[in-house]
Amino acid sequence: MLASLKQWITSNPWRFVALLLGAGLLAAVTVLLVAQDSEPGGTASGSATTTATLEPGQTTIPTDPEGSLPVDPNAPTEGLGSAYVSVKIDNAPAARPQVGLAGVPLLVEYPVEGGITRFAAVVNRDVAGELGPVRSLRSVDADLLPQLAPYVVSTGGEPFVLQDVTATGINMIDPQLFEMFTIGDNPEPLHNLFLLLDVLFQTVGDTPPMGEGLPAGAFPGGTAATEVTLPFESLNFRYEDDAYVRYDGASRYEVLDAIGGNSVPLTHDTVVVLFVAERSAGYTDGNDVPVTTFDVIGLGDLLVFNQGEVVEGTWLRGAHEDGYRFFDADGNAFGLPQGRIYLALVPRTSEVGY
Repeated sequence: MLASLKQWITSNPWRFVALLLGAGLLAAVTVLLVAQDSEPGGTASGSATTTATLEPGQTTIPTDPEGSLPVDPNAPTEGLGSAYVSVKIDNAPAARPQVGLAGVPLLVEYPVEGGITRFAAVVNRDVAGELGPVRSLRSVDADLLPQLAPYVVSTGGEPFVLQDVTATGINMIDPQLFEMFTIGDNPEPLHNLFLLLDVLFQTVGDTPPMGEGLPAGAFPGGTAATEVTLPFESLNFRYEDDAYVRYDGASRYEVLDAIGGNSVPLTHDTVVVLFVAERSAGYTDGNDVPVTTFDVIGLGDLLVFNQGEVVEGTWLRGAHEDGYRFFDADGNAFGLPQGRIYLALVPRTSEVGY
C-alpha cells in the first residue's frame, strides 16, 4: 500500500504538498523514550498545556480558562474526537468476560507483553453502568488518547508514563479521590476493579476534545470483505446481521452487560486497522521481556471495514496535536460513518486477513 501511495505522490506532487500542509506534517514532533510500567505492557509528547488536577472533595474538573461550549458528537467537522472519556480496560484471559464493552462508541486495542492486548474504551454520557476491569496506562497512550477524549481514567502507571500523559494536557482522573470504583466477582483481585460510569459523569465537566481524533464522514465503499482476521491471539470478526461480530477462534467473544449480568456479543459497525511501526520503548518488564511501543504519528497503511466491504488506504497524522486523516488508494480523503467503531493498532510487519 505504501508503494501505491508513493506512486500516487510522484504523479501528484503538488496535491501531496497540500495534504502535508493540511495534515500539519511540517510541525515539529518531540519524541520521548519512557521506562518501565509495573504491569505486563516511547511516547511522543507535544507542547504541554495546563493540566487540571483533582483535589479531595472537588466535584468538577476545571476546564480551559477561556471556557467552551459542549461539542456536538454528531457534528462532522468535529470528527469522532468528541467522544468523552478514555478508560483503560484489561484484556488478559483472567479478566474476561469484561463488563460494559458492548455499548462503547469507540474501542481501541493494541498488543502488550505476553502475547495479549489491552483496550482503551472511549465513552460518552450515553454509556451507563459498570465498565472494566480497569487497568493502567501504557506509554503509547500519551500519543494516542489525547486526540480521542479530553479525559482518561486508569489505575495509574509508572511515574514516567504518567508524566508523559500529563504533559499532553489531557485531564487524568484519579478515581481514588472519588467513589468511582466498585469490586466485581472475579476471584483475581488484579482483574476485579470496575468503573462506575454514572459517578464518573457526575464528576467530569463538559470539556471539548483536544483535537479531531478520527475523521467523520460517509464510507466510500470498497471491495467485499465479510471476515477479518487480526494477529491478536485468535481474534477475528465476521460481518453478521449488519455488524462486525468479534470471535475468539470459532466462538463468539462475549462480554457482560453488568457485573453478574447477561452475556452479550461484542459487535461494531466499523472496524479500522492502522498499521504502525513497532519499536523498543527502551526498557524491560518485570519478567525481563523487552517492552515495545508504537508510532501513531506519521504515515502508514490503513484498512477500513464497513457494511461488509473494505477500503485499503493510508493514514496520516502530522504532529501530536493533529487528528488522523484517512485517504483511499487514489489519494482521496474519506471519513468514518456514525456507529460503534473498533480501532486496532497492528504492527506493520504483521498480516491482517480478509
